[in-house]
Amino acid sequence: MKLPFLFLLFLSSVSCHAQWKASAGINLPPLIARSVEVSSELSRHPGYSLIFQAGQTFKSSHIGLTDYKVDDRISQRKTSGTFLKAGGRIYPGSLSGKQQRNRFFAGALLIFSHYNQTALMRDLLQDSGFGEQYTWVSAKGTTLFPAATIGFQHQLTRSFILEWGVQKSFVIRRDNYLGSRQRNYQPGAGSAQSDPFIGYFQGIVAVKYQFAGAR
Repeated sequence: MKLPFLFLLFLSSVSCHAQWKASAGINLPPLIARSVEVSSELSRHPGYSLIFQAGQTFKSSHIGLTDYKVDDRISQRKTSGTFLKAGGRIYPGSLSGKQQRNRFFAGALLIFSHYNQTALMRDLLQDSGFGEQYTWVSAKGTTLFPAATIGFQHQLTRSFILEWGVQKSFVIRRDNYLGSRQRNYQPGAGSAQSDPFIGYFQGIVAVKYQFAGAR
């Protein structure tokens, strides 16, 4: 939980500068996969902003909302990891400088993801008539990939903001995960099985607190 705490500390210091608007909150959909993600936003103009996010995944077995089962010899797969996201957004309706209570956004992110996996792998050579043989295996690594976001933001009150939308990640990495690619969870991106045709979709539903200096 160190990353979210450091993020909030950073935003608190930034919001002390009157020229910046700062807000932070928790993105809820990753909680399904035992991931905590702090989402933050910094802006000096209503039409565009900087986005910084950080999170942690805790021994997740999530493989997507739909399970397209394949025999990849893997069971009890658990994924842990850390991820950082940085990028920007534009609010087309506010590019003129006018602040709107309800507005559409589109953005781009660069995501750094570190993952550590453990699982049981069925050993084909040691299978016997008395039962299947399994061995504990592990994999870990880091990867960097881009993502795109679209959604809507609503100013609920003077202090709270609601935003919702989707994040589409373009995960490119070596074949160094356990079992089928589709059945692996990538911290910060989601599962390739979240969409069977495009893959790696993740929801955005966050309630953000707007720091006092930003109001």
